[in-house]
Amino acid sequence: MENNCIQQEADSIDYDYENDSLFFFTKGAGYKQSLDLDNVIIDFDEHNHIKGVEILDASERFGVSKFAIKNPEKINIQLNVSEKKIELSINIILQIRNQEIPRAISAIGTNLSNIPPGTMAMSV
Repeated sequence: MENNCIQQEADSIDYDYENDSLFFFTKGAGYKQSLDLDNVIIDFDEHNHIKGVEILDASERFGVSKFAIKNPEKINIQLNVSEKKIELSINIILQIRNQEIPRAISAIGTNLSNIPPGTMAMSV
């Protein structure tokens, strides 16, 4: 795996309360493909950089209410890609009753899409 890290800042964040879907993305980059890692959908641009991330069943996955997850304070995503494997970790900080509450989820999958090895990160 390469030592350099490609860092992206998300431009927009959206929470679909009814479907419990948290989505953050960068505007302007062209879309190439998506990858589903355990109900976390990662969109890639034409350079195989992260364009967006959608977390399905977000409140359930982070173990908080829908109300708590609709306005996250901070989100950090790290994607480590090797020739065979993709590892995803998402750390989120929520404001609950005037306290910052950290939560995290992770997922591992097979690199069937031939995403080039390296490390990518996105923050909001």
